[in-house]
Amino acid sequence: MFYQHEVKPLADTWGINGKTTLTAILNMLDDAAMQHAASTGDDVLARSQKAVNWIMTGWDIRILDLPKNNGPVKIKSWVNSNISISSSIREFLLMDTNSNVYIKAQAYISIFDLTRNRPVRLTDEDLARYKPEPLTVIDNPVKKIAAPTSFSTEKQIVIRRNDIDFNGHVHNTNYLILAMEVLPKNLYDEQNFQAIRINYKKPLLLNDTATIKLATTEQGYVVGIYKEGIRLCCLIEFIV
Repeated sequence: MFYQHEVKPLADTWGINGKTTLTAILNMLDDAAMQHAASTGDDVLARSQKAVNWIMTGWDIRILDLPKNNGPVKIKSWVNSNISISSSIREFLLMDTNSNVYIKAQAYISIFDLTRNRPVRLTDEDLARYKPEPLTVIDNPVKKIAAPTSFSTEKQIVIRRNDIDFNGHVHNTNYLILAMEVLPKNLYDEQNFQAIRINYKKPLLLNDTATIKLATTEQGYVVGIYKEGIRLCCLIEFIV
């Protein structure tokens, strides 16, 4: 089942280059997934209250262009039918109103027992409500990011209340915001990337001190976000 809706960007979604920021785009995609879930009767907040909920384990985002600040965009999303017993892939296309594609993306998702912190099986009900489709937007996704052995820059940030979501840990889109803090200024300003990949490892919680470390690679940059300086929570790769 394909889900589609139109988004009218707000003023705080624009960067100084006059285009929609990548953090705003990630929030748009995340919101589309939530709205799709709601349209199927899948109450994500109710799941969270039962301590069994969808958890994001990663993103692969391919950037063809960034939308300009004054134009509406539409998002098409669906669950891919290539599903394992405990995980699935959600596909996204972010387009202009004439269906010209700006962004192709995949989100890797699992249902987790939040108390025991481990995945649980997808049920027949989960699969039936989303009516998965075989279409994919990325033929050969790179799901794993290699953790650098050394870094050139690091910065520490204490996690605030505003960073926490209804599952009780840092929301998945906020890790990109943290990673942006150590990028070179020109890259932060222009956000001229070909792709962004994210691997989530361990959750950051309220009042944790996040150590954000930057490494240069052949393809661009990798940012590692650590708890207590040593426990890896997230890896984010920026392809330039």
